[in-house]
Amino acid sequence: MIKFIKKIFLLLFFCVLSFSSYAIQKETYYSEKFCEEMSGHADYALEDKSRVDCLTETHVFEVDWADGMKVYEAIGQSLYYASQTDKKPGILLLIRKGNSEKHIRKIKEVIRYFDLDIELIIKDIRPED
Repeated sequence: MIKFIKKIFLLLFFCVLSFSSYAIQKETYYSEKFCEEMSGHADYALEDKSRVDCLTETHVFEVDWADGMKVYEAIGQSLYYASQTDKKPGILLLIRKGNSEKHIRKIKEVIRYFDLDIELIIKDIRPED
């Protein structure tokens, strides 16, 4: 009987963990929401078939999670999109994990060091405890 109770408890524990992970949506959800707030065009296609996450009247934004190596690609992507649209480059970084600060610090340092005119927006989307 005790083994059965332990199994039920374990099953419930994993169910609770899986439900909490659904609090954070996919990147496209936040990209589209941000773009709507900025009165922009989400998932805008360039002539070469590259996809801009959000094209506004003044900026092109690349949207990425702030917790992995992809954040470094965001600099190049935003600069490339700006060169193709004659708009200012922008990056929206989404914080979903506690280890994001090191990546954000590095992005800020590259932008500062090279004096890049990239608008950096950081949005914390972690679920409240």
